[in-house]
Amino acid sequence: MDHIKTALLTPAPNADAPAYPDWLAVSPKEEHLNAVLLRGATGKLKTLLEALVGDEEIHQMLSYANAVSIRRLGYNDHGPVHARITTYNALKILRLLRQGGIRSSLEREEIGTYEDAQVGMALGCFLHDTGMGVARHAHEWYALTLADGIIQRMLATLYPAGDPRRVVLRALAHEVISGHMGKNRVHSVEAGVVMVADGSDMSKGRSRIPQLISQHASVGDMHRYSASAISRVFIEEGENKPVRIRVVMDNVTGLFQVEEVMMGKLKASPIMNYVELLAIVGDDPPRFYLK
Repeated sequence: MDHIKTALLTPAPNADAPAYPDWLAVSPKEEHLNAVLLRGATGKLKTLLEALVGDEEIHQMLSYANAVSIRRLGYNDHGPVHARITTYNALKILRLLRQGGIRSSLEREEIGTYEDAQVGMALGCFLHDTGMGVARHAHEWYALTLADGIIQRMLATLYPAGDPRRVVLRALAHEVISGHMGKNRVHSVEAGVVMVADGSDMSKGRSRIPQLISQHASVGDMHRYSASAISRVFIEEGENKPVRIRVVMDNVTGLFQVEEVMMGKLKASPIMNYVELLAIVGDDPPRFYLK
């Protein structure tokens, strides 16, 4: 990734043009998450993930979306780190579902393979918050406009011209993006997985920077401070269902993330019946929301 960092921090050829701002640099955390995301990936999925984490246009788009989200609007992380965490979460949930006997929609309907489902889902997931660079309201729809050229470009490197999977996976990526907020009904397992994976990125690290720079009350406060109470989120095999999401928090403030954000997305997701959800507050007994 050094070539990306060098390119982003090198001044433009025009001597009068400013150097790229510091927030466009690739952070050590992103570098670490790249390795985590790529670990165990093979075939077309590995090729896609390598392209996503190494693409300068995508990095700039996500970095600007994050600058708008944190600096301008006071919300939590919606940038390159969140894209990587959410994509990792989504791929893990899809894998746990498969291990539990729940196939992706593309497989069940004999439209594509498990690998194809991974590709379409990961592609939409990585780009789902690019629209935050335009506005918070309806950002999923702005993301479709901003990301569609990238989606088509990526798919063209994975599937030959005329392969119908280019059309199918482009549509799937659009469903993933447009449905990730839980406001628009989705129908595929893949899009439902991303909805839940997005809600699973709720630990304190996501809200650290906006809390540090915040000086006045704003609309994003509840999201920031509730997330700051959450220590860890574990995505693991369930006892009675294929997937368990275990949220560990320091105090009850974090229950907002579980009850208002996570449960809202689960209720809208086609995979709700396959997920166990519980919260652990300090030394209190676990609170089960789905079991």
